[in-house]
Amino acid sequence: MFINMSYKNKSRILFTKKLTKEYINKLPYNDFVGLINQWNCLPGAYVSLSQWICYSNLNSKSNILEVGCTTGFASREIAKTTKCSGVGIDISEVSVNSAIYNKKIYAPDVNIDYIVSDGYKHKTEQKFSHVIVGGCLQFFEDPNRMMIKLISMLNDGGYVLASPFFVTKPIPKTLISKAEKVFDFTPTTTNYKNTMKLYDKLEIIYEDKRNLKKETKDELNFYCTCTVNRVSEELNIKDKAILKAIYNRLYLIKKTSNDLRPYQNYSVLVLRYEKSVYPNRFVELF
Repeated sequence: MFINMSYKNKSRILFTKKLTKEYINKLPYNDFVGLINQWNCLPGAYVSLSQWICYSNLNSKSNILEVGCTTGFASREIAKTTKCSGVGIDISEVSVNSAIYNKKIYAPDVNIDYIVSDGYKHKTEQKFSHVIVGGCLQFFEDPNRMMIKLISMLNDGGYVLASPFFVTKPIPKTLISKAEKVFDFTPTTTNYKNTMKLYDKLEIIYEDKRNLKKETKDELNFYCTCTVNRVSEELNIKDKAILKAIYNRLYLIKKTSNDLRPYQNYSVLVLRYEKSVYPNRFVELF
């Protein structure tokens, strides 16, 4: 089956692919997320966004950068609430074009630009008040190098907004192997203290350690069904076998994430960069 991803909106990627079950299953994880327009949320979703907005003084004058934006959920929803401006970047062209599409359909008035860019190599003359990394920073090949890059793009007194996973007990090796095949990367296996080392040169303005609860089968099914029904409409897909293949892969992604939850928690972080303090820490940890 051939589809044109410009079916409803020319701001989505303009190319034609031969869509088959085999093609769907071989797509890299990030491109599959972009193809089906999955709203790939940070840990905590809307609750974490609300905490970031409240505790980092994020407002209409803010200029944000979202790194690893995928289909644009965090920056889009923050801009809807605060009327801020900014940029979202991701290395996946398919995901970025879905982010552009989502902005036009769900938040046409927001002032966020989405561009394809490698975080390590991203060049800009702008300085940002807030840099959003969610839970993705740990999954860069060199997270410390990426953190230095992000800080170089922050205003003095600017904020890094993160929500990293950390483990509370060892994850079984079989589950780690399964997750690596599903996500194309290794899930977080570090404990809280080791996870926080990545952020130790910034000031912790706000932190909320939160537990993860497993979703039920009905909740997983409802989420997957809603997403597949939407992609069927967006891309004009009528072939039931192809839609079933999309559902099966999405359900496997969600189920694997769900299976990891008993071993993981996450922390909602608002971290401040002060040029006069960085890279030192003069305040105790509690």
